[in-house]
Amino acid sequence: MKLIHQGKTKDIYDAGDGLAVLYFKDDVTGTEAGIDPGANQVIGQLEGKGIAALRTSRYFFDLFTRMGLPNHYVSCDEGQRRMTVRKAKWLGLEFICRYKAVGSFVRRYGKWVEEGKPLAGLVEITVKDDERGDPLINDESIVALGILSADQVEEAKNIVRKAAGIVREELSRLGLELLDLKFELGLVDGELLIIDDVSGDNMRVRKDDRAVDSLELSRLVCR
Repeated sequence: MKLIHQGKTKDIYDAGDGLAVLYFKDDVTGTEAGIDPGANQVIGQLEGKGIAALRTSRYFFDLFTRMGLPNHYVSCDEGQRRMTVRKAKWLGLEFICRYKAVGSFVRRYGKWVEEGKPLAGLVEITVKDDERGDPLINDESIVALGILSADQVEEAKNIVRKAAGIVREELSRLGLELLDLKFELGLVDGELLIIDDVSGDNMRVRKDDRAVDSLELSRLVCR
């Protein structure tokens, strides 16, 4: 298979026939303060993190499929740490659903917001660009740049809200609190789909006021 993208926590390969393969790595992102799924810099490795992220992603993609939410998942091979997906047109955007003010939201708006403030499922959209610090982009700019139509932007945000709500409800059932969750969306034959992964690599979760890492999240969700 041909490597088509080398990411921070996953590598993507062209599998042919409209399919791609995601290989889940043990690399973790963070800052000087420690592991942070919202950070853009790889700070090291955590043994078992790749398979944990794969298992959690499979769990939630299966759940999305049962709930009728469009996504790119096809199958997975835990032994190879690989997930086969439908190849989608990448939008270059990230959609963040926020239930509490943490991370970059507080760093950006700290003058006006205290950490932990409820945000009621606010959806922010950022440009996926590490060098520019993943800047915010508004709906009108997305339309002006020809990335999506106005109707597609609204549809994308609705998909994100529904998906985040499903994840939040499932985690709550396990005694876990979802603070925020980042999605990527893509297009397959003009249809918007949830792509990439749905794991501890892109969400902040707490249990009893302490952070839950990717390995613990996988054990709790997939047991």
